[in-house]
Amino acid sequence: MIEIRLPDGSTAQAWPLTQAQRFMYFVFNGYGKNPAVLNIGTGCYWQGTFDAATLKEALEEAIARCDSIRLRFMPDKQFGLVQYLAEDPQITVEEYDHSGMTEEESFAILKEWTKEGSADFFGKPLNLVRIMRLPGGYNGFYCKFHHLAFDGYAAKMFMADAMAIYVSKRTGAPYPKPMKPYLEAMAQELAYLDSDRRKEDRAYWMQRFSTDSEPIFNDYLLDNRLVKAREESGDPDRRYILLFEGEHPESRTLHYDVSAEDTEKVLRLCREKGLSVPCVLMLGLRTALSAFNNDQEDVSFKFMINRRGTLLEKKSGGNRWHFYSLRTIIPGDASFTDAVKAVEAEQDETFRHCAFDTLEMYHIKHMAMHIEHLEQTYDSLTFSYHAPQPVPFESEEIAKTAKGIWYNNDYSAQNLYLTVKHRLNDNGFEFIFEYRTSENPLEDLKIFYDKMITAIMTGVENPDMTMAEILEKIKL
Repeated sequence: MIEIRLPDGSTAQAWPLTQAQRFMYFVFNGYGKNPAVLNIGTGCYWQGTFDAATLKEALEEAIARCDSIRLRFMPDKQFGLVQYLAEDPQITVEEYDHSGMTEEESFAILKEWTKEGSADFFGKPLNLVRIMRLPGGYNGFYCKFHHLAFDGYAAKMFMADAMAIYVSKRTGAPYPKPMKPYLEAMAQELAYLDSDRRKEDRAYWMQRFSTDSEPIFNDYLLDNRLVKAREESGDPDRRYILLFEGEHPESRTLHYDVSAEDTEKVLRLCREKGLSVPCVLMLGLRTALSAFNNDQEDVSFKFMINRRGTLLEKKSGGNRWHFYSLRTIIPGDASFTDAVKAVEAEQDETFRHCAFDTLEMYHIKHMAMHIEHLEQTYDSLTFSYHAPQPVPFESEEIAKTAKGIWYNNDYSAQNLYLTVKHRLNDNGFEFIFEYRTSENPLEDLKIFYDKMITAIMTGVENPDMTMAEILEKIKL
């Protein structure tokens, strides 16, 4: 802890960034080259009874209960960037009426809000909460969060807390229990840096990367353009490629909805066989990558780990995202069920050492495998899964109309990022591909999704089918 001087001349107690925050700040400085690259825009809306005055009270109380919404950041000579909690959130909950607009017009405005940012964010509030009246009889609220203060889980927790307060005020349901102190969770994160556990984790990654065979980059493009560029580099034995160049961060999103019925088939199989939902989805992802690369058995991609195992971690806000490489080598004669278990075994092994700093882990990997630059990688894309997080509504009828919307900020630090989450109204899967427009043919991404979802549903409906048979079904 250090004492810093703020722009208004006052002083505050400040702390270094946590491991996850350091990675996000690295992304901000290195890859995005745009202040909006770390903005999260999201909204929660419903049709039916709507009490704007009560919602305003609920949002203000949720803001007061959430420490990380008061997080501020300042430059520091020793640490580069430090964080502190402002006494006042400095957020005014205003109401905006878009009910007379078209959906397209309203959506465009909210996207612009999401894209707004300031390159000079030192000491300033980074988050925004607004009540919205939207076209089609939808009402609710919009939030813009900053990734240095919130990850996706923390954003959903804030929104669920606000709705729980709103429903409590409207119906007399129990008032939600308090959130947890951010500084306490942050202190645990920082204490890890000087712990024996960190030394053990570092030794694990050093040993693993020093003894593992070299992975291989798998392309997600039909013509294997990235792999061909690697092969033409003059080093035929090289198995990684230069992927993240930092230029042209402009991005867009592709959305695909899976029916509630098909989603339930996945969830039912996982319940019956004790399988992990995200691992079923990741198996589908790696199977599509395999199909795009001549049925390659050795497949790697990045996956996001949100480390929130305790009540403190779940309810303290902040950013706890770490990104790790998930590598699996699955033979064609493995059944779909056994392949899911292989993915889960690799995921669980990573979980045991996932408090380790993502950036340091990649530096160790590059050092062990003699890779010169951090931008050179074996992972062609990144995957994250957002488990269902219940949001209370005033009635079952209103809940069936509810929808959550993610507003892309139109800038991405990575070429391709797939997020899978659940719709509010029926729990069905929503697949969201965020892609850099300069490097991703849309037709390739559409075919990639089709192969992925076909592999998932084929395996779910035929869990004893071999991976070779599934690959034959989705072959190009």
